[in-house]
Amino acid sequence: MAWFVTAVHTGACIGAKDVLTPIRMMRNTIGTITDPHTAWMLLRSLETLELRMTRAGENAAKVCEFLRAHPKVERVGYLGFLEPGSRQADIFARHCSGAGSTFSVIVKGGEAEAFRLLDNLRLVKLAVSLGGTESLASHPAAMTHLSVAPARKLELGITDNLVRVSIGVEDADDLVADFEQALEAV
Repeated sequence: MAWFVTAVHTGACIGAKDVLTPIRMMRNTIGTITDPHTAWMLLRSLETLELRMTRAGENAAKVCEFLRAHPKVERVGYLGFLEPGSRQADIFARHCSGAGSTFSVIVKGGEAEAFRLLDNLRLVKLAVSLGGTESLASHPAAMTHLSVAPARKLELGITDNLVRVSIGVEDADDLVADFEQALEAV
């Protein structure tokens, strides 16, 4: 017989192993209770969340428009560019209020060209993260998906010339200028 007790004020979870295992897994995934300062920071950040997400989304749209027209860019994987009337566009229209600030860039060429782009970005930083106030770019094939088998990478569309971008709240013209100067080196 499984039994379970929680003591809210002391933070204890007591019970049978089969009951506690999912809780332990969740705790491992999301962490334990935050300290008061972190809770305050989260509450404070929520006050400006809409402003930050709106600005990042607007910035991403401008950067994607620039990149889509650039001769050294093969393709931009951005929700704002879904084919009107396609199944994906219909799903997007029903469920989303904006295209967001994260997208993929397929640079013409291969890994060397993708690395040249990444190495020459000055405002956009090389890092793996999403949704922050700063703009970031990464090379999934050599970073987040390095240990994935080559055949599986291809199935997922993770090629050597793929660059992932998460746009932040910097000035959109500065971001476009950064990508422009970096693409000159490609």
